[in-house]
Amino acid sequence: MYVLETRTLTTAKLELPSAQIQRPGLPPVLQVYSPKILPLRKLQTRFKGRIRKLHQRKSSPFHLRIRYDLVVTSDARFLPKEFKDIPRLQIRAGPAFGTGEHATTRLCLRYVVQFMRKRGNHLKSSSVLDLGCGTGVLALAAARMGAKVEGWDHDSVAVQEANRNLRLNRLGTRVCFHVRDVLRGSVPPANLIVANLYDHLLLHLLPRLESHRRAGTTLILSGILKGQENGIIRTAHKLGWPLTRRGRLGRWFCLQFTSQP
Repeated sequence: MYVLETRTLTTAKLELPSAQIQRPGLPPVLQVYSPKILPLRKLQTRFKGRIRKLHQRKSSPFHLRIRYDLVVTSDARFLPKEFKDIPRLQIRAGPAFGTGEHATTRLCLRYVVQFMRKRGNHLKSSSVLDLGCGTGVLALAAARMGAKVEGWDHDSVAVQEANRNLRLNRLGTRVCFHVRDVLRGSVPPANLIVANLYDHLLLHLLPRLESHRRAGTTLILSGILKGQENGIIRTAHKLGWPLTRRGRLGRWFCLQFTSQP
């Protein structure tokens, strides 16, 4: 993965994931991300700035426990003894985003588990929609707790990886994954919509959820960097979505909105 960092800010659609970073006492910086360097070279001729490679550390067995409701692990063979009796979700380390290690995924998992726990007797009748599902970790977590879940991603590789994790966890009757664009076509009804995306996608998604707001759907939105959260909150408030919870881990935010039908 590569990133272009430039002080040239733009409102133009870049067709690549981007974020505006505001550091105290310094001018804002636009970061644009791409798995290939060539698209960033083309943008660099327009916006200047520098391109650098993002290095990822070697993966090691990962375990995330969320209360006594769920353990997310990359390798169950190395699961600590104290986690053995907790419901388990194994996520294969692969080419798609979302193993539970990233701050946004961890925040979303906590919020999803809390939502599921509060559903109580209505859990098995709950419907969940995971937009931008990546590895499928959030969808599979909701399914492990009993919900009926649908996951979308525009990337066919991500959907293939989600289906691998679906088979690995034997949750085939409760989850289905589709290659779909979250900003095109109708969004089906759901008790809970989870979207761990980039802020500009979330801002375009919110106006499309008016019928969900009227139905009392809960939204869990993440992939939001520090400095971007207020824009999401303001837009949601204007559209009738009251903020009910705000979480932060490092420089990343997770926001929950629940409207009253």
